[in-house]
Amino acid sequence: MIRAVCYTLSFLDEYRVDPMGHLRLVSPLSSAGIEIVRGVYANQTVPEQVLKGDIVVIQRHFPMLYKYYRKIIGLARQTNRPIVYEIDDWLLGLPPEHPDRMVHFYTPSLLPILEVILEADLVTVPTEVLRDIILPLNPNVAVLANYLDDSLWQFRDPAGEISQRKHLIIGYMGTHSHQPDLELIVPVFLELLHEFSGKLQIHFWGVEPPVALRKFPHVKHFPLSLYCYSEFAQYFQNQTADILVAPLVDNLFNRCKSPLKYFEYTALGAPSVLSAIEPYTTVIEDGKNGFLAGSLEDWRNALKKLIEDRNTRIQIARRAQKTILEKWLLSQNSYRWRDVYEKVVRGEIRNSNRVNSPFLEVVGSLNAQLFDMFQSQKNLLESQQREIGYYRQELDRLETKVQQYESEIVQYVTSRSWRYTRPFRKVDRFLRKLWASISG
Repeated sequence: MIRAVCYTLSFLDEYRVDPMGHLRLVSPLSSAGIEIVRGVYANQTVPEQVLKGDIVVIQRHFPMLYKYYRKIIGLARQTNRPIVYEIDDWLLGLPPEHPDRMVHFYTPSLLPILEVILEADLVTVPTEVLRDIILPLNPNVAVLANYLDDSLWQFRDPAGEISQRKHLIIGYMGTHSHQPDLELIVPVFLELLHEFSGKLQIHFWGVEPPVALRKFPHVKHFPLSLYCYSEFAQYFQNQTADILVAPLVDNLFNRCKSPLKYFEYTALGAPSVLSAIEPYTTVIEDGKNGFLAGSLEDWRNALKKLIEDRNTRIQIARRAQKTILEKWLLSQNSYRWRDVYEKVVRGEIRNSNRVNSPFLEVVGSLNAQLFDMFQSQKNLLESQQREIGYYRQELDRLETKVQQYESEIVQYVTSRSWRYTRPFRKVDRFLRKLWASISG
């Protein structure tokens, strides 16, 4: 059995894993009979775990922990263990309007990601588009597609029981990063809410509804804070929708994505309308197992057809489930991971370009310098935060003392002795003023 030492930021705790870790590492490797050795425990990275495996797997933006990353690479090279880098999004090409780019979420990890792409023996990706982008940087790129984990997802009968609900539900599920995608179809949603007033609801799971839709009482938002993928799968399968949508802005970043959302939607027994770009054009035959929309008119026509025709909804959903059952279940495809990993372990796949590569040497030098700078700034910030903490404590101490003095003054002013001595204090002040005027 192959033992893969995995370094990822996706391990939430001993048992729970986020979607990226589950879909691209834990679930497919386990299903393929590959033993997973965790390189990260309770948010602590352990480079020495490298020595316990046959292959080292580094995922996504883990290399931002650059000090640990270099130790892991060093140990792997010293002991002749091959390195696989797994990435499921083109993080080096985030579009300007992407929310994660706007807050610089991935910025510290971009050059380290480039470095690991250049020096890994193999890069694994979920789509052909992403493979073609990375090939000029690394000659060894394998496509291991995303599949529906049938150990977690069960198909709901599209016909089901005749709904007693007064409203037909159009649904969308996704994270905050999809706000720009949702804006694409806001005009169509507005038209449908007016045309089918009182008969239609639009549900958003996770991401907030676009601003223009929030005033409508039939637009519902269901916040999600389920970071564990298995917990999310259990939750989402208990939701209800008659039609589901997946708009995507047509850009290179989105074309690198996989059709996973379509798979998850189909498990609910509802038909989908999706943007007519890759990843969806690879699995959907327009009008047969889903609808592809390339314009607002396409979105409007497809959604109206599904709203008005229950039989069409059932037929589309059934064909979609047939497509996934035949081609896209993880249990039927996990052997692909085993086949690829066995080739790497046997030495059939190695990145010879990394040896004496001047480009890799330059990127490594840049990363080392930037890491030193970031570490210096981090140390300075922590020192300033400690100093601020000290002054805050001192301020709290002084405020407490002032409150004590105020309390004592109030007690004294409201006491009997204060009231009884008040006439004497008035006489005292009068005599002091009189003496001052006489002596002056």
